[in-house]
Amino acid sequence: MKDDRDLLEGLEDIPDPAVHLAGRPPPLPMEAPAEPSLTRPARERRVVSAILAGIAWVLLLTWIAGFRADIGAPRVAIPLVLWALLSGLGLRLALTPRARGLPAGVRALRALVAAAPVGFLAAAVATSGPSGGALSMASHLRCSAIALGMALLPLALAALVLRRSFVSAPAWRGAAVGALCGLGAVIGIEAHCAYDDLLHVTFAHGLPIAAGALLGAAAGALRGRA
Repeated sequence: MKDDRDLLEGLEDIPDPAVHLAGRPPPLPMEAPAEPSLTRPARERRVVSAILAGIAWVLLLTWIAGFRADIGAPRVAIPLVLWALLSGLGLRLALTPRARGLPAGVRALRALVAAAPVGFLAAAVATSGPSGGALSMASHLRCSAIALGMALLPLALAALVLRRSFVSAPAWRGAAVGALCGLGAVIGIEAHCAYDDLLHVTFAHGLPIAAGALLGAAAGALRGRA
């Protein structure tokens, strides 16, 4: 047998694979988060409070602008009820964990993003038609401004309470929440504006859905990831 000293010969000639790490500066110390993470019940209370505040905001602005005289007619009331159900159920699906605590999948989120404008357009086509006369640009801009104002607070509250809440697909989750918040604003403007012109309803009243989806996707991508 060879002597143990013979076996150790040449070890000093083997290069150190970690020698390049010696010149690197030490890693920066990790700091604790500026604010503690919320528990699930606390986060759920915040979300519910934000939803209630958003509903109150839309109702307040609709009351200030004035409810349309025919709001109780079936062709007006039924779409409002259907949109409210779609918005509420959609938010529940987007924000409530499924079995084993997993969030809704990307396919479900994409379906929600598509369901908001499709559901709005389907009801608009079924209940609207060409107007008796051309509407002025001021009428289009006025309804667009009111609708966007109704969506502003719900979108801001959603971005605030849902920051650092999405463990996956934050842009899609933000887009789904934003589109549904926009649909809530559509309910408010439809409860106020009595114009039945399909072009006016589609673009002036439906603007918050598109704006909400885009803003929600941006907010989710920038601040939504947990």
